[in-house]
Formats: sequence, C-alpha cells, structure tokens
Amino acid sequence: MTKKLLSLEYNSTRDKLLFSEYGRSVQKLIQYAKTLDKKEERQAVIEEIVELINQLNPQTKNVLEYKQKLWRHVFKMADYSLDVDHPFGENPTEDDIRFKPKTVPYPQHEFNWRHYGYNIRVMIEKALKMEDGPIKQGYVETILSYMKLSYRTWNKEHFVSDDIIISDLSVLSANRLSVDDDHTIQVVTKNNLPNSNVNTFKQQKNKNKGPVNNNQKNQQNKNRPNNNSINKNKRKG
Repeated sequence: MTKKLLSLEYNSTRDKLLFSEYGRSVQKLIQYAKTLDKKEERQAVIEEIVELINQLNPQTKNVLEYKQKLWRHVFKMADYSLDVDHPFGENPTEDDIRFKPKTVPYPQHEFNWRHYGYNIRVMIEKALKMEDGPIKQGYVETILSYMKLSYRTWNKEHFVSDDIIISDLSVLSANRLSVDDDHTIQVVTKNNLPNSNVNTFKQQKNKNKGPVNNNQKNQQNKNRPNNNSINKNKRKG
C-alpha cells in the first residue's frame, strides 16, 4: 500500500496577492467564479463574494462608495475578464485605474499689504456696499481693529501707530472708507473682552441671601458667646 505524498504550496508558486486585507481565499473564489459557464451562477457567486468582503468591515457596509470600491477590487482580482453585471454602472476596465483626476489649483491672491490677509479685502468690499450709518461705521472700526491686530502679529518689534493703520485702510478702499482724525483703534483680544475676569464656573455663595451691612455684622458678633465668659462660669461651677 503506497502512501500519498503531501503536496505543499509555497508563496513563491502562488499567484500574486493583490489585496492582502481580503485574503487569498477571496482571490481564489473569484478565479473559481470565472470558470462557471452560466452567467446567472457567476453573478450569484460574485455577489456573495462582495457580501463576504463587506462583512470584514461591518461599520462601512451601508456606505455606497465603499461598495463601489469593492466591485472595482473584484474586477481587478479577476484581471478585468469577468462577465457579470455591475450594479453601479459599466464594468470597470484597467484604464479606469490609470485615470488621474485633475489637480485642484491652489487659490492665489496677489495684492499689497499681505500682512493684513485676504479677509481684510473681503471685509472692505463688503463695507463699501453698505449704506452710510452707525452700522457701517462700527463695521469700519472692526476692520481697523482687525488690521491693527494683524499688523502686531507680523511686526512685534516696532510700535504700531493708529495713523498708519488708518492710512492703509484709506489706500485699500480707494479713499472711500475713513474715520475721525482723533479716532483711537481698540484691539479686541481675549484678555480685554467684557467680563473676561469673571469665572462663570465659580459657585456664588449666599446667592439667595441679601447683602449684609456692617450693623448686622456687629449685631451678630454681640450675640455670639464669649469664650472667656464660658471658661469663668465653668470655674465657678
């Protein structure tokens, strides 16, 4: 009685594993589905394989883009020679993988006084479209505050004069935005905000009680027992 020799399969003799996260068994199942003669059987087997791969990542099973990616991977593992119906359109080809999307151009904003930033230009254009009045004047003062803060950020070594900021705003707006000559620019930061020193998480004591004046404090101190008198009474007793 002859014994059958075990045939060992080495990785060097196997086909290249395209997607290691799916495993070699999935790739073999796809190659088996290609050998089926009837298209209905191939379609059913491929759909089961896609569902099997989908179960590997159950948190993304309801995402449409993820299922489309699975079908693209299945066709790639089948060398794009799989005769089945793609549920999301036409069957992918090898040329689709080589396709590269167009590069999105980076926005370039060339202008002077770049240290103020592009948002200042947007704010100035918005202020020019506003009607004259206290709202527009307050908005212009906000622009000046933001310009002075930006100037300080990029020039910390020198003193920032309000006249320079106001002059730059006049140039940027083509002399259409201005403030009074004696206007002082107030830079709003985190430290000088209203109620910046108030700790909102600190519990307020005696919240339900009214204010206690000095007369009430003195009356409370009089009603308190004196420790010296208590000690004298104890000695007499």
